[in-house]
Amino acid sequence: MNQNMSPGRGRLLLAFWLRTAIFLVLLAAAMFYTLHVLSPKYDYGMCSMDNLYRQPDNSVDVLVVGTSVAYAGVNTNVLYEEYGIASYNLCSAEQPFWISYYALREALKTQTPRLILLDTKPALYDRDYTSSGRIIMSTYGIRSLENRIGAIRACVESDAEALEYLLMFPVLHSKYDSVTAEDFIYPLTNGGRGQDWKGYIEEDAVEFHRKPSFTWNSVRQNLNAREEEYARKIFALAQEENIPMMLITLPNPDYASEHMYVNALYSIAAEYGITGINYNDPSLHYGLRYSTDFADWQHLNVKGSMTLSRQLGADLMALFDLPDRRGDVAYESYQRCADKWYAIYPGFESSGIKEVEP
Repeated sequence: MNQNMSPGRGRLLLAFWLRTAIFLVLLAAAMFYTLHVLSPKYDYGMCSMDNLYRQPDNSVDVLVVGTSVAYAGVNTNVLYEEYGIASYNLCSAEQPFWISYYALREALKTQTPRLILLDTKPALYDRDYTSSGRIIMSTYGIRSLENRIGAIRACVESDAEALEYLLMFPVLHSKYDSVTAEDFIYPLTNGGRGQDWKGYIEEDAVEFHRKPSFTWNSVRQNLNAREEEYARKIFALAQEENIPMMLITLPNPDYASEHMYVNALYSIAAEYGITGINYNDPSLHYGLRYSTDFADWQHLNVKGSMTLSRQLGADLMALFDLPDRRGDVAYESYQRCADKWYAIYPGFESSGIKEVEP
């Protein structure tokens, strides 16, 4: 302290800076909470990322990364209830591979899965960048600045545009009129499912479709260059972390127009020693019925998710060394999640693995 400064003046300066510091802390807290209130909390957006932080470290054995077809198709409740597989869907609507890459990097900060399942749907996407609503939904759940900045920067064409999403207020200020009481709750309710939720999102509708009829072939169509770039980054990341990865192609009534892109992705993955299961393969007979098991032209409904996940669980247990977590007290949240889900959907049953689509 300056020798010429009186003790009284020193105390006044200390009090001033203390009040200033308290004010700045309160202001920052108010700003962060305001941004929390304004951020869209759709279960098919930021919720799966946000809720992952509430899972115990290294408790997820199978991490599913991908789009809406994955979160609607991979039924985490069925996988746990029937096989004891501790899985988690880290998915969001129309998630391109560049978001999958940064979401996966973030997940690996707290989880070391025994297997990563990567949804092949983004192989079909032809846009170089991501729409505004999808950027907000898919990146605002990422907490670390490194990965949030990386994900947002990959979604847009310029640094100036990225800065608007990073500051948040420029893209969220117009959301005031759509705020609901639930937006003020923290932590997120995950669509009313609570923190035991593991990322599976139900599609309740039933839409009639016919089983695809096309000549199965190995024709390949090049992926969008940026999708391929980030798919390769994902494959390399799994290699670096020494975590097995498997591609998963969800059933799709419109598959005839898409399979050449999926073929190309499987070919790229093979360069990294990665294989997968294409559940559109007509040689697989596991009871899926296109007339009853789809909610729309691409998403499985609840019944379809049960059929698919029963087969997926059997395949995963046969191919990988996955523990059965049923009865383990450390995995009680999985049991609570499954119990709650089965209580809500007691009437849904699989069409049966042995049944063959006529």
